[in-house]
Amino acid sequence: MVVALVSAHAPSARALDYEKDVMPVLMAKCADCHSTKAEKVKGGLKFDDPKHFQSRFSKNDVVIPGNWDESYLFVTLFRPSDAKEVMPPKGKGERLNLDELRLVMQWITEGAPINGDKGKTGTMPENIEDLLLDLPPDTAAKLREELAVKAEAGEPAGDASAAPAMRTWTNRQGRSIRAELVRVEGAIAVLKTEDGKEYRYPIADLSDESRARLGKAVPQ
Repeated sequence: MVVALVSAHAPSARALDYEKDVMPVLMAKCADCHSTKAEKVKGGLKFDDPKHFQSRFSKNDVVIPGNWDESYLFVTLFRPSDAKEVMPPKGKGERLNLDELRLVMQWITEGAPINGDKGKTGTMPENIEDLLLDLPPDTAAKLREELAVKAEAGEPAGDASAAPAMRTWTNRQGRSIRAELVRVEGAIAVLKTEDGKEYRYPIADLSDESRARLGKAVPQ
């Protein structure tokens, strides 16, 4: 679940919310083929229509609540871009990065809840990068490069006027939170969640991808 990455000083954690946490990611990368505005809806999946999307879970095992590694959605998102069935198809859009994939994985693990309705829960791997170890070295290297967390488009480093943006931040245990970076205070990242609460988190405890982003995000 989305836990405040901070420790015992944080308030109780909340579960991921599809419309607030997951849908924005899927719509940003997959809306051209999987939304109510798509010219041709592929696979019958409309990510911006939660009720309809949920009704399609069992179709070809698109989403198996609690079972991310057998959910077609996650499998196709995780495949290399030159695979036969991959989402988005090669040349058709930007790949989800590892932090975003981890968010989808976590949502499925929590039972893929939509509007309070969820299924069986499962377990998360300690580190999503470990999934690459089961792949041939060349494939793993290619996929690692494709899924790397990159700077947001149009976000030049060092632009002090850039507005803070909500992103997925992950710690070394695979726990994620949607928050904006407010500022960096030495070895501490100050993150603000959508409800306006601020949390102080040790940078050393963030995942490699999240720590790398600190060099690109602009403290305010």
